Amino acid sequence: MKHYPIYENPYGNITPDKDTIFKLHRISLGNSELSSYVSSFSPYAAKLEAYFRFFAVPHELVGEPVPDVGPRGKVPFISVGDTRLADSELIIGFLKKTLGDPDAHLTPAQKALGHVVQRTLEDHLYWIIIYYEFFDQNGWDFILKAMVGDPSALPAEIQEALAARREDFRKRCFDQGIARYTPSEVVEKACKDFEAISVILGDNRYLLGNDRPSSFDAVVFGFTQAFFQARGMHPEITDFARSLPNFGRYIQRLTETYYPELKLAFEPA
Repeated sequence: MKHYPIYENPYGNITPDKDTIFKLHRISLGNSELSSYVSSFSPYAAKLEAYFRFFAVPHELVGEPVPDVGPRGKVPFISVGDTRLADSELIIGFLKKTLGDPDAHLTPAQKALGHVVQRTLEDHLYWIIIYYEFFDQNGWDFILKAMVGDPSALPAEIQEALAARREDFRKRCFDQGIARYTPSEVVEKACKDFEAISVILGDNRYLLGNDRPSSFDAVVFGFTQAFFQARGMHPEITDFARSLPNFGRYIQRLTETYYPELKLAFEPA
C-alpha cells in the first residue's frame, strides 16, 4: 500500500504580531494582460490574498513556478522565515487566533450561513473552476494563452509537462464527477451557485449584512472574481454572473476598495 505523507503545520514556530510580514506563495500571472484584471486564477490564493487585504495583514507576494513546491505539494502557502504553513483555511484560522478575529462580530447564525456559502464555493464551485482550467478545451486554451502565450513556441519538454499536468487534472475532474456532466449541465450548476449567493447578498454591502467585511467575503471574492473578470474562459457563466446586479456591484466595490491597481472588465448591470 502506498504511503501518503502528511504535513503538520508548525504553528508553534511563528509568534506573529501586527508588524510581521507574511510571504504569500502562489502561482503568479506574471506580466500577462489578465494580471491587470484578476489577482490569481487559483481561488484559494485569491481568497487568502483577499483576507490579507481586507484586514490589513502585512504581506508580500511570492510567485512560484509550480504548485509542487508547497509543503503539501500545492499552493498557496505562507512563510515567515523558514517556517511554512499550508492550507488557506488553516492559515486563516491561525491568523484569527494570533492577530485577532475579524468575524468576532458575527452572530452564530451568520457564521453558520457563511460556513455553508464557503462549503458551496470550496467543495462545489471549485471543481467547476478546475473543469474550465483543465478539462474544457476552450478554457484550457484561454488560460494557456494567458499564462505562456503561444504554447507551440515552448520547448518540447515544457509542452510535455503541461500536457501531463492537464491530463492529471482531467482525470481528477472525471474521478470527482464534474466532467461526467454535459457542458450545459456544468454551466447550470455554476449559475445555481451564483444565484444562491446573490439571494443571500441581497442589498447588503457585505455578504452577511454587516458594515464591514468578514472572512467569508474573502472566500466569495476569491472564488468568484475571475468569473466576472475573465469572460473568455467561461463566457456563459460570466454572462450570467454579470447579469446579477447586486453581485456585480459587490465585486466592483471590493475591487475598487481593496485592489485599486486592477481594472474592471465589466459594468455592473
